[in-house]
Amino acid sequence: MKKFSDAITVAAFFAILLMFAVSTLFFQDKIPVSELLKKNADVGQTISEYVTDSFPMNKNWRSIYTNIMVFAGRSRFDDIYIAGDRLVKLDNHQKENSMIENVAYINELAANTECPIYMMLAPTAAGVYNADIPDMFNDKSQRERINDAYLQLDRRIASIDAFYPLYSARDEYVYYRTENLWTGFGAYYAYYESTKKLGLQAVTLDNYDQEFAESGFFGSLYDSAMVSGIKPDRINIFRSKYQSPVTEVDMYDGDSTKQAESVYFRSALKGSKRTDIFLQGDKHIKTDIYTDLDNESELLIIKGSFANTIVPFYTAHYSRITMVDPMKLKEADLTLSDVVSLDDYDRILVLFDIESFSNLKCFDTLK
Repeated sequence: MKKFSDAITVAAFFAILLMFAVSTLFFQDKIPVSELLKKNADVGQTISEYVTDSFPMNKNWRSIYTNIMVFAGRSRFDDIYIAGDRLVKLDNHQKENSMIENVAYINELAANTECPIYMMLAPTAAGVYNADIPDMFNDKSQRERINDAYLQLDRRIASIDAFYPLYSARDEYVYYRTENLWTGFGAYYAYYESTKKLGLQAVTLDNYDQEFAESGFFGSLYDSAMVSGIKPDRINIFRSKYQSPVTEVDMYDGDSTKQAESVYFRSALKGSKRTDIFLQGDKHIKTDIYTDLDNESELLIIKGSFANTIVPFYTAHYSRITMVDPMKLKEADLTLSDVVSLDDYDRILVLFDIESFSNLKCFDTLK
């Protein structure tokens, strides 16, 4: 066994040497670091990025290294694990004090408004496919962590179970294989379950036409691990068979507001983050979505990344949906009351994946 391992090491060494020699010969057209320093005054960051980007055939080298290690039996690369036919971002097991503190901020929010508040903590792929991950990487199941958070909620806050419907549909395409997000299918199952608590009549799947907006893309998990053999992902958009009720989308960034006419931004398909097709991902402090519904029902969503994919389903029920990102509030040194008035809304939904909710340090902006 040791001789086999030594042979792999020697093969890897010579493969890397060969790649380095070839790439050094053919790839010498990088922008000089002096030019980059003119654009960025942070010398340390500029040099670090320059070294990373200029390393000959960086992605190819990482891909060869990763796949040699996979051949040798390795399954974990930093916080990414090869779980069957997918890449999974492992949970970041920090102290639970952060989650307790964040729940306290949500409880404080509920104490300062008469508006009904709901909370949905969604599992990530690591929670739904935990059977494919060794116990040494699973300190506490996501189901337990979600339940612990719900048990600490103020009685005025209604919890929504997203774990059970996603776990029940785990054999379907509910999570991307190379990106740490749920797909349109996963978002729909969570939406359908949430309507029971929100008092809505869910729109059934047969009322949507399915569109393949993108196929054959690899997400951020693949970019980090570079594991070959994982099938590429696709982006599914669910369009109502009837006319879309969305009339206007306003995106607020502190100093400026941009407008659009759809919740889907196809320009993202030309960029590195394809899933930003859904409401441009996490780029805005506040996003207002207006529809032609005349029910005067308005929903405020305190959002994490998972919210972008599910919001298009909610447009069938509300005349206005406002999304506010507490991380962006933190970056802009703003609070929730700086951008919205809680009295304007009929319901408030706090929607995060359990990993983000457990580790983010931005919920003090909800005071």
